[in-house]
Amino acid sequence: MDTEVVEAVALSPPGGVNRASRPERMLASELLTAHMKGIDVLRGAAVLAVVVFHGMAYHAPAVEWGHPIANAIYGLTAWGWLGVNLFFVISGFLITGILDDTLQRQNFYKRFYIRRALRILPAYVAVLFLAWATGFVTPNYVGISLLFLANMPGLFLRHGYLFYGPFWSLAVEEQFYLLWPMMYRKLRRRGMLVSSLALLVICPVLRGLSFAHVLHTGDALSKTWMVGDNLAMGAMLAILLRWPGMTVARVAALGWTQLAAGIVGLVGLFGAGRMGSEDVLRNSLGLSCFLLICSSAVVWMLCVFRERALPRWLNGMVFLSNISYGLYLIHLLLLQIYDRAFGEGFTHDRGLLLLRFVVANGVAVGVAMASRRWFEDPILRLKGRIAAAR
Repeated sequence: MDTEVVEAVALSPPGGVNRASRPERMLASELLTAHMKGIDVLRGAAVLAVVVFHGMAYHAPAVEWGHPIANAIYGLTAWGWLGVNLFFVISGFLITGILDDTLQRQNFYKRFYIRRALRILPAYVAVLFLAWATGFVTPNYVGISLLFLANMPGLFLRHGYLFYGPFWSLAVEEQFYLLWPMMYRKLRRRGMLVSSLALLVICPVLRGLSFAHVLHTGDALSKTWMVGDNLAMGAMLAILLRWPGMTVARVAALGWTQLAAGIVGLVGLFGAGRMGSEDVLRNSLGLSCFLLICSSAVVWMLCVFRERALPRWLNGMVFLSNISYGLYLIHLLLLQIYDRAFGEGFTHDRGLLLLRFVVANGVAVGVAMASRRWFEDPILRLKGRIAAAR
C-alpha cells in the first residue's frame, strides 16, 4: 500500500514541478511528485480511524463517558469503519496510476502481479496462519481467504465458519488487482475513465437495491460489485491527473466541486433523518457522498503539499502510513487475543476500555513496526531485482 506512492510517481512523466509555472497553466501531472506526502497523511488517517473504531465503539457502544461532549466524541468513533473506504479510494488512485504509467512497458502483467504479490501476500498469509493457529478462524474460512474470497464467505461456505474482519477488504483489493490491469490493457485511458464513471453510478444503485431487500446478497458493503465505486473514484482521479492538457486549476476546481457536493449530500441526508445503519439512502447515496469527500481530500493533499513541507503535527500520520498494512492486518487479532485473556468487562467500563485499547494497540504498533523492518521490507526489496531483470 504505502510503497505504491513511490512506485507510481517514479513511473510518471519526468520533469517535476516547474516552480515558475502559473497555477492555471501548470499540468495536473506535475502534482505527482517524487513523494506524495499528502497521500501518506490520508493513509495514516485511514488506518487510525479503523483502529479507533475497532478499539472503541465497535465492541463497546454502551460505554458512558460522564459528559455530553465526551459521549458525542466517542460516538464519532462508530464511523471509523469509513477509513476502509478511504483506503479503497487511495488504492484505486495509486494502482490506476501505476497501470497507466507502465502500460507500454514489456512484461506489463508479470511486473504488476509479481510486485503486488510481494507487497500483499507475505504479511497476509502470516496473519491468516496466526488467526487459524489461535482459533479465531476456521479451516474453511482459511481456504476461501487464500482464494481471496473472504468478502463473500456466505456464498461459498455451506457450513459454519469463523471469520476475521480485515480480510474482507483485502479480498476486494485483490479482486480489483486481478481484473483492473486486464481491463486497462484492453480499454486504455479513455475506456477506463468511462468504466470508472459507470461504476460510480452502478454500485450505489446495487447497494440501494440490496438494502431495500430487492437483491439478497448478504453484507452489501463488503461485496466487490457493491463497493467497486470506492476504487473507481480514486481511479477516475488518477486518470484525470494524467489526461493531456489537464491543469492543476481544473483539478482544484474538481476538488472543490466534489467537496461541496459531498457535504451538501450528507447534510441533506442527516437533516432528512436518513442516516440509520440500515437506511437505503445512507448506504447508497450517502456512501457516494463520502467518496466524493475522500477524492477531494486526495486532490487537496496533492495540491497543498506539492512543495510545502508537512507540519510536525502530521508526522504521526506519516508514521502510521508506513506501518499501515501490518497494523491493519494485526490490530483486531490482538484485540481478540486480549479479550480472550482478560474478558469483556470493558464493554461497560471506560477505564478497562482505555486499558484494552492502549495495551492491545500498543502491541499491534510494535508488531507492525517489526514486520515492516524485518519481514516486509526485505521482501519488498526483491522488486528491484525484478525490475533489473525485465
